[in-house]
Amino acid sequence: MPMLATVADYVREARTLLQDQIPTYRYTDDELLSALNLGITTARKLRPDLFLGATSLPYFTAVDDTAFAMDDMYRMPFIYFMVGHAQLRDEEDTQDSRASAFLGKFTAQLISLTG
Repeated sequence: MPMLATVADYVREARTLLQDQIPTYRYTDDELLSALNLGITTARKLRPDLFLGATSLPYFTAVDDTAFAMDDMYRMPFIYFMVGHAQLRDEEDTQDSRASAFLGKFTAQLISLTG
């Protein structure tokens, strides 16, 4: 089973990069779930071929063991989107540049992995 197979895996990995490991989380599950769902719609805009054959886009409502079927090489960009999106809400100047860097990695990796 791949490292990033379920919605819970994505949230757990995003929390690691956010250094949000203490149970009184800075970013709620709902916020990170929303970021994942927004990342999916943004990815569809950039790479509609990733969703060919799908009758609808994946949309997740809970942080659980629901599978997020995505080719292995495109999984980390979604983590980068989640982290960047979460950090956009922070008011610190350093977070803005970090958020932009993660969102830029998301876009660059989706586009550079095209065949």
